[in-house]
Amino acid sequence: MTKHEGIIRYIYKLEVGTKISVRSVATSLKVSDGTAYRAIKDAESMGFVSTVPRIGTVRIEKVEKKNIETLTYAEVVNIVDGSALGGK
Repeated sequence: MTKHEGIIRYIYKLEVGTKISVRSVATSLKVSDGTAYRAIKDAESMGFVSTVPRIGTVRIEKVEKKNIETLTYAEVVNIVDGSALGGK
């Protein structure tokens, strides 16, 4: 396991809502600030870390996207906020 993978695993195991900083991760895991920064940015692109302006970087719960298999006319109308002119 590389340092980068270790940092991502460490971040993933943190409790949701935990604030994360480059310096604290680098100090805790004895890695450089640059390595910690890159891993935090990768964790953000993976969806389990979010950077909020004036708050900082926070561990979040990854939201899984659901695939839409079937839609009814009513659901389509709700999505487009329109009205169906035909169909049953």
